[in-house]
Amino acid sequence: MRAVWFGSSQKPIRPSEAELTKSRSGMIELGNLEIHAWHGCNLSCESCSHYSPLGVKGGPTAAQCAQWIDAWSDRLRPAMFSILGGEPTLNRDLAKIVEHALAAFPSSRIRISTNGFLLNRHVELPEVMMRAADRVILEVSAHHGGAEFEKKFAKVRSLADSWRREYGVLIEIKDSYNNWTRRYHVRSGEIVFSNGTPKTAWNACIGKHCKQIFLGKIWKCPPITYFNLMQQSLAVGDRWRRLAASYRPLEPTCNDEELTSFFRLEEENVCRLCPNTLERFDLPNPMSRTAMDATDR
Repeated sequence: MRAVWFGSSQKPIRPSEAELTKSRSGMIELGNLEIHAWHGCNLSCESCSHYSPLGVKGGPTAAQCAQWIDAWSDRLRPAMFSILGGEPTLNRDLAKIVEHALAAFPSSRIRISTNGFLLNRHVELPEVMMRAADRVILEVSAHHGGAEFEKKFAKVRSLADSWRREYGVLIEIKDSYNNWTRRYHVRSGEIVFSNGTPKTAWNACIGKHCKQIFLGKIWKCPPITYFNLMQQSLAVGDRWRRLAASYRPLEPTCNDEELTSFFRLEEENVCRLCPNTLERFDLPNPMSRTAMDATDR
């Protein structure tokens, strides 16, 4: 049986170019699949596509994450399974979520995406990573290049170095602020979306291979996945509420035809949330006083 790929962590391809497996027992393979370990964040990155600084708080338990993952683990085989947020280290049971993902997707690599400031609270995490050998990578994002940020981030770099030396684990630190792009504006307490043309916005989208598992369902991308969480704390225009309400994520009870059709689908009306072109901008220092103090504990 040939594998079915929807994008790849090595060489992404368009979903419409993939040949689908017709067997009901076949696994659909895709480049990347993601889950939030926590919705809130200890930083405030402007125009975050997951809406984390816009009053989004809380997150799932390890048991909920396991339940959501298990709903799909016998049908999907991601090359990379990403655990992120928000900020995943705000979930005290992050190591348990990683362990469950390793077991549920035994042929996948597991990526933990974090800003790193709270890693010191997870002393069990490097041991879990070490036992999984090279299947787990810890991806740490530096969100600013200024001196104030770097002064605090130096502790993160130091911790990463010590984990590498002591446990031999894979840790990558990347300067994510270098390629920051805008999804929306917030003006006078209301979020303003771009109203992109679906096809054009899809072609420009850098999140097209970021399908999300949330509430046991699979969602197209972060902006629609976490829209309802965001609108609980921020004013949203009626047209955008109606657009979001019209979207239907994929249910775990879907049949094989519905499953493959979902991953084949490219642009759709909900793509209007995003811009036609990527506007790069210099990300302001996202470190709040609360976040800075948290690194000292």
